[in-house]
Amino acid sequence: MVLTEYTVTSDKLKSDHTLVMLSDFHNVETAMLDALRLVKRVKPEAILVAGDLVDRHKKTYDLAAPFLRECVKLAPTYFSYGNHEKKFPKVSHKEFVATGAEVFNNSYAKYNFKNGDVFAIGGHYPYTDFDWMSDFEAEKEFKVLICHHPEYYNQGLRDKDVDLIVSGHAHGGQIRIFGQGILAPGQGLFPKHTKGFVDNKLIIGTGISNTGGIIPRLGNPTEVVVIYLKPLRNK
Repeated sequence: MVLTEYTVTSDKLKSDHTLVMLSDFHNVETAMLDALRLVKRVKPEAILVAGDLVDRHKKTYDLAAPFLRECVKLAPTYFSYGNHEKKFPKVSHKEFVATGAEVFNNSYAKYNFKNGDVFAIGGHYPYTDFDWMSDFEAEKEFKVLICHHPEYYNQGLRDKDVDLIVSGHAHGGQIRIFGQGILAPGQGLFPKHTKGFVDNKLIIGTGISNTGGIIPRLGNPTEVVVIYLKPLRNK
């Protein structure tokens, strides 16, 4: 597992902030331990969790809530659902909320960050439309959307008035050759959005667990994503 770093600038920010984004835990204990060890090293101001804490294929979910509780011990944690939670709903919304994390389901709220910065943070629920986002878009603060599915970027999110979108789901394309992922759910062969920073707006993580069924994961390490937010200062 590696740390991958991105820098985002905005004229809505007064101060620097460090966030961490985690996705695709899939109830793997070694992934939890490795990711938390790296998060402790970073000491982020907040943790964004972009879905798929359970594993609907293996029918495992016992570590999903404990994983969020461990994140909350390290920093304020913001969680939005993935397709595995949608299709294998063994952990209830109430149980996720009880971890102490902020939990979003086509919803958002405002949060005070250091030095007077205010963030509007929201989460999109898989397989639903974007109608709920109109009020979110109208907010003037720095807006962060946690959306598990990166393929939604080309299905409407690209044009939404949001400052930063974080996603997972694609597992980096499972096998990466010369920077290109080979296969991703929802995008098929040679998918476009599997890892990286797109249009200075969408950050896609490869996930923290090595999942992919019978398809091996090659040239594609699991990762903890570190996001450095900085004020845009005119020269």
